Amino acid sequence: MEEKTIFEKRWQLASSDQRARFDKLLSSFPTIEWTYKEKKYLLWLCQLDVDTFETIEIIFEKIKRSNNKKQIDK
Repeated sequence: MEEKTIFEKRWQLASSDQRARFDKLLSSFPTIEWTYKEKKYLLWLCQLDVDTFETIEIIFEKIKRSNNKKQIDK
């Protein structure tokens, strides 16, 4: 099955909280062009329990800050 179709089916099944977490996650990285395969996995992460998701957000934020610092140091 095509990745876009899989993502769209999972999106339809996602709760409004999960969709909000997904949108927030993607908006945190506006310069990244996500493939449907990547979006599928990100949506899956958003469907995990809130504590697990918040831990993942912390990790992503650290990566983002690290990348920003590397760009500033150049």
